[in-house]
Amino acid sequence: MTSIRLTVFLLLILAVVAVAGTVAVPDIYYRLWFLVPLGLLALNLLACLAEGLPQAIRKAARPFTGEMALSMPERGRFIWPADAAAAALAQEALGRELGRSRHEVIGEKEVIFYSRGRARPLGPYLVHLALVLILVGGIMGKFWGIEGRMLLQPDLDVSSFELEKPRKAVPLAFQVRLDRFQVFYYKEGGTPKEFRSDLRFFQDGEEKARVICRVNEPVTFGGYTFYQSSYGAMPQGSIILKASQGDKSWTLELPLRRWVDLPEGQGRIMAVRVEANLQGHGPAVQLGYRAGSEHPRVFWLLEKHPEMAEPLGSLRLALGPVKMQYYSVLQVKHDPGVWWVYGGFLLMLIGLYLAFFRPSQRWAVVLQRGKKDRWDGRLLGTSARGRETFVIHTERLLERLKKGAG
Repeated sequence: MTSIRLTVFLLLILAVVAVAGTVAVPDIYYRLWFLVPLGLLALNLLACLAEGLPQAIRKAARPFTGEMALSMPERGRFIWPADAAAAALAQEALGRELGRSRHEVIGEKEVIFYSRGRARPLGPYLVHLALVLILVGGIMGKFWGIEGRMLLQPDLDVSSFELEKPRKAVPLAFQVRLDRFQVFYYKEGGTPKEFRSDLRFFQDGEEKARVICRVNEPVTFGGYTFYQSSYGAMPQGSIILKASQGDKSWTLELPLRRWVDLPEGQGRIMAVRVEANLQGHGPAVQLGYRAGSEHPRVFWLLEKHPEMAEPLGSLRLALGPVKMQYYSVLQVKHDPGVWWVYGGFLLMLIGLYLAFFRPSQRWAVVLQRGKKDRWDGRLLGTSARGRETFVIHTERLLERLKKGAG
């Protein structure tokens, strides 16, 4: 279960299943084809943790001592005069180049030593643990999370939202009120540039929060996250339609999605859809027209440009002032595994930092009385990774030591 080959094999299977789920079988993520290799990958990661993490903890907890420093390979030599404060100079040199060092006297030797990257052995296992947390969080969100839609009209409190699958209402322990919805359009093309909802949250009749929800700027309240999903517009009251033929004219009231008879048996007409700003041309209504047994015709009628409408013989149509009211559609999501995922990503960053940016490196300056009572010094050091930075620090440190920590 700790084999890297098993890990690669499981990742390949998951990649193939993910492609199939994206292209052809959307619900494959709930099937054994996906869940079994995912579970085996989690076991693989846990097995690696159980085998290697205790050893890594013991290795990281083991202190670096002067005796251990003496066993490191030599990187250079230097000589100081007999009257030099050798230990203090060595500590100063190490402090300037690397950091605070420690000092031990072993026999006739003064050993000043420094180490970094002591926690590096924990890095790979923190990454393993992070992946397990992310998997657990993802599974919790997939099977115990809920997601739905909420339609809000201005000044109406809503205390539930509708799930997509299965289609049912989910009650909330609080109320959401839309104070104002705004849409901002580009000058050219009339496409929406931004839309936002000004929301208030109430609980037990008391206002608890007042927030603004924009696209890509969700808000959170009561354990739920609200995303600005879409919006729409609905007419306030009936739609006023003005019809004329020759010197005759009529005014009709059209309820939304209900057939209304045209005067003098000229057919039937229905308001199918209303847009507040159709492609930058202002308010518009999509109409359905049927004459006798003919198949219905569907066309747009613009309030400001009635001449752009499809003609119905000698019958001319125009819209009266269209009073619109925007409504907002929010996506509502509750994910119990989101903090597991966040924790996993944070732990992964720490693990990657320890594994790749904090290599285990050690240095030691060994001082001993030599001929004519002078100080003979040796620079020792070792590095498992990060050889380039290790060499740079070692060369600069040796230069300092040869100058007497100048």
